[in-house]
Amino acid sequence: MKINIKYILVVLVLALFVSGCKTTFVIRGATVSQVIPIFKDYVGFHGYAMRYQNDLTGSYNVDMGVVYVPYTSETEKTRTVMNIPSNANSYQPMTAYEQTTWNTVSNPAHYEDATAVVNILQQGSDVLVIIDTNDAGGSSMDDLRDYLQTLGYKVENQ
Repeated sequence: MKINIKYILVVLVLALFVSGCKTTFVIRGATVSQVIPIFKDYVGFHGYAMRYQNDLTGSYNVDMGVVYVPYTSETEKTRTVMNIPSNANSYQPMTAYEQTTWNTVSNPAHYEDATAVVNILQQGSDVLVIIDTNDAGGSSMDDLRDYLQTLGYKVENQ
């Protein structure tokens, strides 16, 4: 069976866009007690709402509102060819059978809640921030890193 590299790349790219986004970064030389008020300010400034918050564990659930998800349709074509060689003494031509399968998945346009789970954890003298958004949230909260940098913190991707 021959594997089509283009097909695999398309599936991987689609999986990346559909699967939401997980972002992890480190704030150097900071404490959780410094970062939490900045995070809450960021959430309020963007008009997001906290669904859940626990300052002791650094766990938060952020509602970023309802977003429009457009119509998508994906079609997969699978083609299989089986060659059956003839008997060398029979002088018959080789026989080939081909089977083609089409599989189409349609997802109608809809509205979906964009949410994120955020963990703010102390790691030695640094703070680790983990942001995990759902499919609709995508990379909506990735600019938190820029917001922290404008306030003078050194932020690095992890």
